[in-house]
Amino acid sequence: MMPHILVIDKELRPGALLQCRFGADLKVKSVHCIQAALKKAITRKIDLIIWNTATDESLEGDYGKTIAMLLHQNPRTKIVIFADAKSITAPPLCSENVCIASPPASQEELFSLVERKLSRLPMQSSIAESGVPIDFEGIIAVSLPMQAVIRQIMDAAAVDIPVLITGETGTGKDLVAAAIHRRSQRKNKPYIAVNMGAMARELIASEMFGHERGAYTGAQETHAGIFEQGNGGTVFLDEVATMDEKSQISLLRILEEKAFRRVGGTKSIGVDVRVIAATNEDLETKVAEKRFREDLFYRLNVFHIRVPPLRERISGITALTNHFVSRYCAVYKKKVDAVSPETYRLLRHYSWPGNVRELKNAVQTSVLLVEGNELTPEYLPPRIREFSADGTSTSREPVCSFKVGTTLDSAENELIRMTLSHIGGNKKLGASILGISRRALYNKMRRHGLI
Repeated sequence: MMPHILVIDKELRPGALLQCRFGADLKVKSVHCIQAALKKAITRKIDLIIWNTATDESLEGDYGKTIAMLLHQNPRTKIVIFADAKSITAPPLCSENVCIASPPASQEELFSLVERKLSRLPMQSSIAESGVPIDFEGIIAVSLPMQAVIRQIMDAAAVDIPVLITGETGTGKDLVAAAIHRRSQRKNKPYIAVNMGAMARELIASEMFGHERGAYTGAQETHAGIFEQGNGGTVFLDEVATMDEKSQISLLRILEEKAFRRVGGTKSIGVDVRVIAATNEDLETKVAEKRFREDLFYRLNVFHIRVPPLRERISGITALTNHFVSRYCAVYKKKVDAVSPETYRLLRHYSWPGNVRELKNAVQTSVLLVEGNELTPEYLPPRIREFSADGTSTSREPVCSFKVGTTLDSAENELIRMTLSHIGGNKKLGASILGISRRALYNKMRRHGLI
């Protein structure tokens, strides 16, 4: 969650100014005296305290004892005291956590001081405890929408029924499916995840349901399909909306009869699997357009979980950023112990068309490039730095040009790579921009070694 600032000032203006400037990124509370601040410190974690002693007439006595009481409640809290250093007669108070400063001459000085102090906070200090684990089976659940998803996962895991997970590309539907399996009674049985959109259409039936020897040219041995291999466990079908009519019928039979036939076979094979399906498309619309079987839709949609896009869970971006920074610092042997407030602000204000996957890739690149121990905006991808409030980029669109003599194969490879890079890896959007189907995009990416 967002960092907390507590302002101790008889005048309300400083707290109001900070709320206007940082309200989207910080939680600002104001109290009029140190006694009220001590009560606040008991009930909540505070990251930064700004205390204007010139307007606080409630304290008579030892500043050092009062500050010690504040730090006892929140040992990592940063405290800035606005006062004349000579007016404080207690032993030297300045330390790593406490400093004495002259009252700022302008609001810009106040803003600058807050940004400097918050930039040095330990990254994890802004993540508060909640009723739901913050890291749940690899899912960072800080925002309220994601905490609701976690509760749905636990409910789904407790019953052995089909689950349909919907959400945009990059939201983490695969993590949700895996979490359901790991929390279910089938957790010690196989878990097989299949991306239907990346599977060649002519191979779907054979891969899903297996084939008998001699079923088609090249079928020299009997092959057990995914459902047979996953017997007793869970099969996760990602991008289920891309399945053709014949495969939909076979899947429906598995859900209804717990049985299937291999390609080229006549024997019915019983199977006990839980099916979890996911899609980033509107299946109800596809049903209405006769492009997806209505009976299969209802069989899959017994328990529905919608994973919200990142733009609907902005309050979780700080925690996700910290999580990915820690992960990639370990990978690249970097030591980043702070993320600047301006970096957090830019990350929160970006639209994230590629969702969590795009955020992860952006942080990975930034950590790889960072020099020093603070992640500042200069290391973010240009599309994030230059994103404006109206949802557009202030930078020029990237230009993809080729020299005469470039082969069509090489040009296609570069065009696909640059397009996906520019939009954060969103393959559905990429296919639309390139004017091809998503399946065609997957086939081209496979041919060019991009997946």
